[in-house]
Amino acid sequence: MDRPYNIGFIGAGMMTRQHMGHLQNLTRSRLAWVAGRDPGRLEGVRRDFGVPRATTDYREMLADPELDAVYITTPPHLHADMFAEVIRAGKHVLLEKPMAIRMEDVDRIVALHRDHPGVVAMECSGRHARLNPKFRMVKDIVSSGRLGEVYRIHHAHVTRQSRPGIEFHPAAKWFLDKSLAGGGPLFDWGVYDLSFHFGILDDRPRLEEIESVVLKRGLDDADPGTGVWDVEEHLMVHLRLSDGIRYDWERGVNAHVEVPNQTRVYGTRGGLSFSYYSYEDPRITLYDLDAAGKARKQVLEVDMSGHPHDGYVLSDHFLRVLDGLEEPVIGLETARKHMEILCGCRMFAENS
Repeated sequence: MDRPYNIGFIGAGMMTRQHMGHLQNLTRSRLAWVAGRDPGRLEGVRRDFGVPRATTDYREMLADPELDAVYITTPPHLHADMFAEVIRAGKHVLLEKPMAIRMEDVDRIVALHRDHPGVVAMECSGRHARLNPKFRMVKDIVSSGRLGEVYRIHHAHVTRQSRPGIEFHPAAKWFLDKSLAGGGPLFDWGVYDLSFHFGILDDRPRLEEIESVVLKRGLDDADPGTGVWDVEEHLMVHLRLSDGIRYDWERGVNAHVEVPNQTRVYGTRGGLSFSYYSYEDPRITLYDLDAAGKARKQVLEVDMSGHPHDGYVLSDHFLRVLDGLEEPVIGLETARKHMEILCGCRMFAENS
């Protein structure tokens, strides 16, 4: 394509503003449309980013033959219906995470994409995970065999008196409503955790058993400013995967202990410890054996200088996928596997 891609947005909130800010620095894109239900917020986005066209009905935007691709940045309970309209209009899609909150909607999205193979559709959980230089270094170490056979991954990150989503976007109270968000950190950050940890194993592991799930809420009386607050605040999950791998996972946004973000990978010949977020410590600790079989510890530093921002890199990757230069780091089939685990964990906890 000789001209820049014309990009439209369904949604006029925080994530739209973030994506637009990154796209403004990419010469292969042009902000063409924004659609949203709130006229005031819609006009603010249109004005602040110089978007030429705005509408309260996204179907008007989809009727534009010059529109190439659409970012869906609305709350996840709306994704399936919007995705259906966008893909049937023949527009490429970047779908915010989580892709949906129910497996029937996830499966509907995947089936629609299979029926439209010429349309690019990508989900956003590669943002803090597979597009991160730390991911590439960790994956290379695991693939090299230096750790032997990986048999356990443990991830934990616990904070106090935070709130899923609204610590970044205070106006988005829907984050606290399970019927709209699906869950708290289980859905909000779980997609990133699974994207990173399953990705370093080439997406080979399959879920064999959900051994235990604890989802706790109501851990303090602080008022988040909404009448509905029923998502979990602290989760503890134990999964048995194929190839003899155990996945132990803890996240909390409002628990009464603080645990620094850390992933530990255990192998039969070595191990790794690191924080996978691109904006945290760039060092990765490698535990292995020297030539004499003695325990050794090495600290490796990831070069983050060429990684300006996770969101910028995500949009750049999406445009390169549209150009046919790259494959999506998170296709919808891969994202579906992660959603099946997250929905399964929620169901396990509800039935326990």
